[in-house]
Amino acid sequence: MNDSNMSIIAGEPRSMIRPARKEDVDQVIPLLYQAIGDIAYALAGKGEHEEAMRILRQFFVQENNRISYRNVTVMEQDEVVAGILVAYDGNEADLLDEPIRNRPGRSQDEKYALVKETRPGEYYLDTLSVSEAYQGQGIGRALMAAFEEKGRTLGHKQVSLIVEQDNGRALMLYERQGYVKDDVLIIAGHEYSHMVKPV
Repeated sequence: MNDSNMSIIAGEPRSMIRPARKEDVDQVIPLLYQAIGDIAYALAGKGEHEEAMRILRQFFVQENNRISYRNVTVMEQDEVVAGILVAYDGNEADLLDEPIRNRPGRSQDEKYALVKETRPGEYYLDTLSVSEAYQGQGIGRALMAAFEEKGRTLGHKQVSLIVEQDNGRALMLYERQGYVKDDVLIIAGHEYSHMVKPV
């Protein structure tokens, strides 16, 4: 979706789904943390919050890692990042995790171990997050639709995501959209359902 596909109504918020840019970092990282919680510390390899967020900001502005701006799509409402989506090709997961795993100073403590969340052949939805101020406006659905469409465009036959097992609301939402649970993963001490959908 781009500007030319968006109709703008006087008085209505202006919405646009677009690729993230490096300068979105300060709006994206809090939304990323809102969605992934403790996984943020596993990605950073640090348990202290401010230090972990600083490391995630550095990864975002770099080119080739899981949370690079190149893998992020944003929903902008009146020039504010209202929602984000992080997605990448499952075939590239190991390559994208390499800079994270090999960051100098990264803690080797088992609690920060990186778990591979996706499989080869899948287009993987790593993170979906909508700002609390913009929830209930269909932003999550619009980002999901953009994710699935991009997966199809890139030639994938299947998309996937994970959802915390005790998050019944999200689980139901994804099931209604055609996702089926096919595995359970333990990440940062929490159980997640791996879910797939043909596209």
